[in-house]
Amino acid sequence: MPEPTFLLVILVLIFASIGGFIAKKLKAQPLIGYLVSGIVLGSFFPQASSISKLSEIGIILLLFSLGLELSFSKLIKVFKTALLGGILQIIIFSLISYPFFLKIGFNSVTSLIFALSFSLSSTAVVVKILADRGETETRHGAIMSGWLLVQDLAVIPIVIFINSLGGGGGWVSQSLGSFLKAFYVILSAILFGRHIVPFIFHKIAAVNSRELLVISALGFSGMVAYLTSLLGISPALGAFLAGLVISESIENHAVLGEVRPLRDLFVAIFFVTLGFLITPQVIIHSFWLVSAVFAFTMVFKTIVNFLVIQALGHRGKTAVSVSLGLSQVGEFSFVIFSQSLLKGLISPNDVSIVTGAVLLTIVATPYFFKKAVPFWIYLKNITQRAPWLNKYFVGGGFKDFGEPELTDHIVICGYGRVGGWVGRALSDTNTPFVIIDSSLDVISNLKKSGLPVIFGDPAEPEVLEAAGIRTARAVVVAIPDRVSQEILISYVQTIAPNVKIISRVHLDEDWERLKILKVDKIIQPEFEAAIAITKTILISMGKSKEEVRERLKNLRISRSLK
Repeated sequence: MPEPTFLLVILVLIFASIGGFIAKKLKAQPLIGYLVSGIVLGSFFPQASSISKLSEIGIILLLFSLGLELSFSKLIKVFKTALLGGILQIIIFSLISYPFFLKIGFNSVTSLIFALSFSLSSTAVVVKILADRGETETRHGAIMSGWLLVQDLAVIPIVIFINSLGGGGGWVSQSLGSFLKAFYVILSAILFGRHIVPFIFHKIAAVNSRELLVISALGFSGMVAYLTSLLGISPALGAFLAGLVISESIENHAVLGEVRPLRDLFVAIFFVTLGFLITPQVIIHSFWLVSAVFAFTMVFKTIVNFLVIQALGHRGKTAVSVSLGLSQVGEFSFVIFSQSLLKGLISPNDVSIVTGAVLLTIVATPYFFKKAVPFWIYLKNITQRAPWLNKYFVGGGFKDFGEPELTDHIVICGYGRVGGWVGRALSDTNTPFVIIDSSLDVISNLKKSGLPVIFGDPAEPEVLEAAGIRTARAVVVAIPDRVSQEILISYVQTIAPNVKIISRVHLDEDWERLKILKVDKIIQPEFEAAIAITKTILISMGKSKEEVRERLKNLRISRSLK
C-alpha cells in the first residue's frame, strides 16, 4: 500500500502538469498554472500541505542554477553597466511602496517585506517576451536583461535581511551580523573555491560519468547550503555560491543541463505548495485591496523605472520600453514570501492578497509591453509643444564624424554581427557609409577606428535625418527589433521613397511581414545558411553544377511564393 505522502506527491505533480498545460495554452507563464493548481488542490486536499518541505529543495535548486548560469567575469561586466540602475530601481520603489502598504493596513514588518518583494521584476516573463518578439539584442533588451540579473542577485541580501528580522532582538544588529557572516562566506568562496572546486570537478568529469558529475554537483550544493544554514544564514545563499563557484569550471554547462530538469520539477512543486497558502475566499473578499495593490504597482513601478532610465541617459523608445517591460512583480517575490512565512513574519492571508496582485501584474505585462511603442509615439506627439518634456521622449542622436554631409551613401542601422560584416565589406570597397547604433560601447569602439557613426535609435526620425537618409542610396536594416524595423521602414518609404531598403529578418513571420511592406530586399540568415548547406550536400553527392543551380533556384522561388 503506497504511503500517503507518496500519493500526495503524485497528486501535486498531476495537478502541476494540468495547470502548466492550461497556462501555456492560454499563453501565460507556467508558474501561474502551478499556483492555481495549488489553490485548487489545497481546497480539496488540505492534507497536501504536508509536503511543503519539498518546496525548500526547489528554492535551493533555483538559486543553485542561477549561480551556474553566471560567472565572476559576467558579474563584473554586468556590474559596470546595470548595477546602478538595478539597485536604484529597487531602493526607490521600496521607499515609495513601503508607506503605501502601511496605509492599506499591513504592519511595519509585513509592509517592509512586501515593499522589497514588489521591487523585483520577473526574469522568466521578461526574457520570454523579449525572445518571442525578437528583441533580446536590442538596446532596451540588453538594459532589461542587465537590470533583471542585478535584481535576481538582490534576492540574496534580501533573504539574509529577512532571516535577521526573524532572529529576535534588534533587527539592525541582527542584519549587520548576518551581512558580515555572508561577506566572509562569499569572500571564502571567491578565494578558495574559484580555483580549487573547478579543478576537482574537472577531475570528476574526466571519468566520463554524467551521473557522478550531477551527484557531485548536487552534493556540493547541499553541503554549502547546510554550512551556511549552520552560520544562521539562508541556505539559499550557500546554494547560489556553490553554483557560482562551479560556473568557473568548463563543466558548468554540462552540470546545468543535467540539473535543470530536476530544478524545474522541484520549482513546480514549490509554486504548487505556495498555492496551498492562498485562500480564494480571501482574494474575493479583498478584491478591491488586490486591485489597489495591482494598480499601484503597475503605475508607480513604471514611473520609477522611467525616472531611473532617464537618469542613466536613455531616452525615447528605449526608456518607455524598459519602463513598461519591468513593471511586473517577479517570481523571486514568492521565494521571499516563502522565507517570510517560515519565519512567521507574514500571515497566509496577507500572502493570498499580494499573490493575487502579483499574478495580475504578470498576466498584464505582455499586453502593456506590446503597447510600449504606440504609447511612446503618443507621448512624443502630445509633448511636442512642451520642449522641456518632449526631450525625454525623443531619442535623438549625434554625429561622431566631422566629414561633410554624405550623398549617395549607405546607411547601416545596427552594427551587430550582420551590420558589422556589411560595414567591413563596404569599407574594403571604399563605399561611403554611415553607421547608426544605439549601443554607446559599440559607437565608442567604432569611433576609435575612425568610422562615421551616429549614436541613437535607428527608429527615431531625428537620428535617420542626421544620417542623411534623404540623400542615401540604400539603408541596411540590421536591427533585430521587429517594431523598430517597421517604424524605420515606414519613415524611409515616406520621406525617401527612392532609397533602397535591405532588411534582415530572423523568423518566417517577419519575412512575410516585410514582404507585405514591399521592402526591396529581404535577407534571412537562416535561409541563406540552409541554401549554402544544401549546395554543399548536393555537390558532395556528385550532382552537376547545372542541377545544383536549378535546385537552389527552385528553393528561392518556392520561398518567394510563400
